[in-house]
Amino acid sequence: MINSGSQYYEVVFDAINSGQQESNTHIVKEFDRHNHTFIITETQSPLETPRPPGRFRVMLQSQKYDCGEFQAKHLSCSHVMATCKSVNVDPMTYVPMIFTLQHILHIYDNSFDLLPHESMWQEYEGDQWGPDPRRKRTAKGHPVSTRIPTQMDEDENERANRKKCELCRQHGHSRNNCSNVSSS
Repeated sequence: MINSGSQYYEVVFDAINSGQQESNTHIVKEFDRHNHTFIITETQSPLETPRPPGRFRVMLQSQKYDCGEFQAKHLSCSHVMATCKSVNVDPMTYVPMIFTLQHILHIYDNSFDLLPHESMWQEYEGDQWGPDPRRKRTAKGHPVSTRIPTQMDEDENERANRKKCELCRQHGHSRNNCSNVSSS
């Protein structure tokens, strides 16, 4: 990138090119030329969004656009490209400085000290932080139910715990000690 002589990051050129292609379908109406405020009307729906064609306000001096694309990506959208084309302004003047190669290279100007070997580190004497063991998941077994039992659950449990004889169908005993069966 630097050897090619370009001043901006390549993402900027991709955004400018796609914005200029889309701007061919926009109609620019002057709203307030003194304050650089314009109304842009789309004649076709954009391909990337399924919304109908709309009307957007572009304020060049304050760099505020109704479509929200500039606020999201910090790059000029097709509405700004159409406006710049209608007033003969270079759209690169509205590209933020963070996209210049000099700014990107400046980020990496700082030098980083090498870390010494772990055996040379000083012992830490502050608070020790770790995960809460009470919140740790159990690795094995069935998950524990977190449902709060109600009165209806208690009635079902009582019915299930009552013994019922399989022979005489009476409650309170099992078939092993049923008194209604004659022993032979």
